[in-house]
Amino acid sequence: MSEELKTIKELADELGISKKYLQNKISYEKKKQNLSIGNWKKISGKNTIVLSDKEQTLIKSWLNSLEDKQEDKADSLEDKQEDKADGLEDKQEDKADSLEDKQEDKADSLEDKQEDKADGLEDKQEDKADGLEDKQEDKADSLEDKQEDKADSLEDNQEDKADGLEDKQEDKEKSYLKERISVLEKFLDKEQTSNSELKKIIQQTQNLLDQQQRLALQDKKLLEEYKAENDSLKALKIPSEDTKEEQTDKQSQEVNNGSEQPIEAPRKWYQFWK
Repeated sequence: MSEELKTIKELADELGISKKYLQNKISYEKKKQNLSIGNWKKISGKNTIVLSDKEQTLIKSWLNSLEDKQEDKADSLEDKQEDKADGLEDKQEDKADSLEDKQEDKADSLEDKQEDKADGLEDKQEDKADGLEDKQEDKADSLEDKQEDKADSLEDNQEDKADGLEDKQEDKEKSYLKERISVLEKFLDKEQTSNSELKKIIQQTQNLLDQQQRLALQDKKLLEEYKAENDSLKALKIPSEDTKEEQTDKQSQEVNNGSEQPIEAPRKWYQFWK
C-alpha cells in the first residue's frame, strides 16, 4: 500500500487548526527534539514540504494534551487572522497582477495594430512595385513585337524583290529565245536553207525554250519550299533580335549574290552550224 503524503496545510485543515500554528509547532518540536520533519516535493510547479504517515502520527501526538489544545485554539485564532490578512494581501496582489496583465495586453494589442499597419503599407508598396514592373515588361514585349514585325516586313519585301528580279530574268530569257526563233524563221526565208536542217535548228531552239521553262518552274518550286521551311522555322522558335538581324542580312546578301551571278549568255543561232 502506498504511503499517503500530506502538506502542512492539508494536515492543518484535517486537525482544524491553522497552517501557521502547525508550522510553528513543528518548528518548535524540531528544535526541541532535534528532529528532521518533512521532505521537499514539487506540487503544481511549486516546491512544498510534504509529511509522511509516520511524521503525521508524530505531529498528531504532540497535539493530544489539553494544554496544547487550548494553546492551539488561541494560536489558531491568531493564525486565522494572519491567514485572513495574507488572503487579503494575496487578493490585492492578484488585482495588481490582473491590472498589469491588462495593461500588457493593451500594449501588445497596440503593437499588433502598428505591425499590421506597417505590413499593410509594405504590401501596398510591393503591389505598386509589381504593377510598375508588369507595365515595363508589357512595354518591352510590345517593343519586341514591333521590332519582329518590322524584321518580318523587311524579309517579305526582300523576298518579293527577289521574286520580281527572278521573274524579270525569266521574261528576258523567254524574250531572247523567242527572238532567236523569229530570226531563224527569217533566216529560213532569206537563205533558203534546207528544210530538214532548219527544222532541226528550230527544234533545238524550241527544246532550249522548253528546258528554260522547266528550269524556271523548278526554281519557283524551290523558292516555295524555301518559304514554307522558313515559315515552319518561325513557328517553332522565334529568334532573338540580334539573330533575326543576322538572318535578315544573310538572306539579303544571298538574294543580292543570286541576282549578281552572271547569266550565261545563250549561244548565237549561227553557232549551231559550227
